[in-house]
Amino acid sequence: MDRLKRKFATAAGLVPRAIVSGPGNRPAGIIAVGSSDSAVEEALDLLAEQGIELDYLRPRGFPFGEEVERFLASHELIYVVEQNRDAQLRALLTLETKVDKEKLRSILHYDGLSLPASVIVEGVLAERALPERRAKVSG
Repeated sequence: MDRLKRKFATAAGLVPRAIVSGPGNRPAGIIAVGSSDSAVEEALDLLAEQGIELDYLRPRGFPFGEEVERFLASHELIYVVEQNRDAQLRALLTLETKVDKEKLRSILHYDGLSLPASVIVEGVLAERALPERRAKVSG
């Protein structure tokens, strides 16, 4: 088992690094993978027009590299864009990193059609409308 653990740690250093967008010091961030990228980029522009600015992390490999752990640790709230019913990315983040599960909010879209930016915008706005979560993000 120790040999497998070392192999996994070595693999984390060899997979493509995640791409981080934004200054990295905003209270909230968003994480998405693969084909979600275009919709997330558009949603970030639409949210910025409303005064909501988020940092963005796009992991490009697994196991996750150190930059994923740093991104998770540096944000109070993180939206996880998912294109499947089981929220697999959120599950991997909670299993494979030290992130507090309470920081993660899934934005799910799995109807078989391409992910529109409006789903992401609506998901972020819906989360921000909840008073107890709004206090965490703005405080």
